[in-house]
Amino acid sequence: MQLKTAGRLGVDGPAAAEPIEDLLYHDYYSQTPRIRLAAADSSEPATEIILDHNDMLQLVACAIRHPSLNMRQSVLTAIWNDPGTFREIFRFGLGAPEAYADIRKVVAEELGQRPAADPAKPADKTLLPKLPLPPHLRREKE
Repeated sequence: MQLKTAGRLGVDGPAAAEPIEDLLYHDYYSQTPRIRLAAADSSEPATEIILDHNDMLQLVACAIRHPSLNMRQSVLTAIWNDPGTFREIFRFGLGAPEAYADIRKVVAEELGQRPAADPAKPADKTLLPKLPLPPHLRREKE
């Protein structure tokens, strides 16, 4: 992270990001999730930047559309490394509403490019492997 103010370099080093408490508005109903961004190891006085969800939306959208492949890959790597987020995106792509026809088309094309099924192996109707039942749902064989 590099932080400059009026030509003066304030912080130059790795950044540490952490979630912080939501900002509660004066109506006591509206909340805004926030992230604190600070220098990870700095001898300078603490400089913090607080980003809300709208700021993060702009940052991620900018990173995804960045002309540098490394910036785009950073966002994708963060998504791929979190199974829950990857699962949400995958499910959305499989059943995208009509309003997202472009996404439905891309998913159909990618699924159409899968290798043909081997007739020697039984056909599986799901894309993901079946998981075993949790212990509390298993029936003991008598």
